[in-house]
Amino acid sequence: MKIIIIGNCGSGKSTLSKQIAAQLNYPLLQLDNLWHQTNYSTDAKEWFIQKQIKFMQQDNWIIDGNYRSTMSLRLQQADVIIWLKISKFRAIWRIIKRSILFRINKKTRPEMPEQFKEHFDREYLEFLKFVFSYDEKQISEVIKVNRTDQSNLVIVRKKADKKKIVNLIENEYQIV
Repeated sequence: MKIIIIGNCGSGKSTLSKQIAAQLNYPLLQLDNLWHQTNYSTDAKEWFIQKQIKFMQQDNWIIDGNYRSTMSLRLQQADVIIWLKISKFRAIWRIIKRSILFRINKKTRPEMPEQFKEHFDREYLEFLKFVFSYDEKQISEVIKVNRTDQSNLVIVRKKADKKKIVNLIENEYQIV
């Protein structure tokens, strides 16, 4: 089974993807880890795409992250799409909290590459603005364009629902 987990920054994609990967014993690709290893150049974008394509050659996998420019690659192969939807205010709060914790202890975000540094500067403020302007309608359109069958789209709005996801996947797709 091939699973993608999408949602606004700070929605809990990395946490949920690690939980599901551990429970199902599936390989996990966290796109933030991959992308933040690069220099963000045009060559890096091509490398980023190729790494995803190679990872998706496996029979089972989980990929966590949006990266809208490459989302169609993942949507076309995914058996299950888990979309975490939380309020923009909660997302901002979680991001600020995780940033502070990350500055204190880098082990709080093991999905981030060792060289990743977060600065509380203008760029960080722009990132928070990006999170606040996250447009679910755009993501919804990307899904519609790439998926005629939406029966495998699972929308998670509450923390309690996240706990039910693995059971839902196991029961729905008879995973043992």
